[in-house]
Amino acid sequence: MGKLLLAAATLAVAACQPMYGAKAPKVKDPTVVPESKRKIIAEPEVEKPKPLEDCEFRTAALTGTKLPKRDTPAAKDRVTTADGKLAGSDRATDHKTKGDLLKGSVEDYSAALQRDPYNAEATLKLALAYDKAWRKGCALKLLDRLAKLAAHPTFEKAATVQIDDVESHKSWFGDYRKEALKAIGRP
Repeated sequence: MGKLLLAAATLAVAACQPMYGAKAPKVKDPTVVPESKRKIIAEPEVEKPKPLEDCEFRTAALTGTKLPKRDTPAAKDRVTTADGKLAGSDRATDHKTKGDLLKGSVEDYSAALQRDPYNAEATLKLALAYDKAWRKGCALKLLDRLAKLAAHPTFEKAATVQIDDVESHKSWFGDYRKEALKAIGRP
């Protein structure tokens, strides 16, 4: 018992000692460099890429009472897949991966429009994907298509909801917002 008490006392004394042997030295404040002697290194200006004005995307007029066959569930599945790829491209750090995901999302949105040519949600999301890919001409054509969908009585409600989304999201189509609003008929 005495040895145990002696060991406990030794540990208590050892535990009260400073960890590294001595007190830490005081940290000195850095000297202030006068403003006249400060050197400011300017960051190089990165030129913003210019969006492409031309587009090979073709839209067909909504005429007649007979509409082509629509596969709405398959189109929704394609839109969901494309949404995932578009979100992945926003998070990607590697330029090749980012480009591949963006290209894949454009392809999936296009496939959704092939399954359901009058899907207003797919039309708007494809326009947004083209906007991220710096394809201004294609984005404006799709917004024009959305305005044409809103003019058709069958698709008016769904297209109007998407048009309202464009109007309420001020950051969409930032560099050419006025043209985008004009394309959807909301100047």
